Amino acid sequence: MNRKVTTAIVLGLTFIALGYVIITNIAVPKVGTNEGDLAPDYTLPMYNGEERSLSSYEDSIVIMNMWASWCEPCTREMPDLIRLHEDYEDSGVNVVTVNMNSYEKNQEEAEKFVEEFGMMSTPAMIDVDGEVADMYNLQLLPTTYIFDENRRIVEKISGETSYEQLEEKIQPLIQ
Repeated sequence: MNRKVTTAIVLGLTFIALGYVIITNIAVPKVGTNEGDLAPDYTLPMYNGEERSLSSYEDSIVIMNMWASWCEPCTREMPDLIRLHEDYEDSGVNVVTVNMNSYEKNQEEAEKFVEEFGMMSTPAMIDVDGEVADMYNLQLLPTTYIFDENRRIVEKISGETSYEQLEEKIQPLIQ
């Protein structure tokens, strides 16, 4: 082969490879913590003794709430979160609560909180080592994320939320 043919083949293969990389990166959703991003997945122990991944809730709308037992706004909003879970679970909505255990004074306080609010019937996870806090760059408690059925972040709420506010946000997502 002459040099021009070899150069043309190399250039052609380079453009094909470049095109493949660009198309693949566009088609694959970005994992991150901003609206529109694919939420980072994690697996955590739960207060009921099981272990669960965020990805196990795919095909559901997920409201993920990060809390600590000493957090007064967390205490105020928890009954609304539990009620929302109970009211909308049959509509494909799961409220997943994640205790920020590394922020707790001691584990016993968190366990009392779970018992006090009857959270054993809802998905109550434990971020033992701060893995989720780091992944989601947690700055404020409580923080609540709303994910669509594909685990894309629809909204992030920093600070206290309410049943009515969350209900308004999930209504357009329920089919």
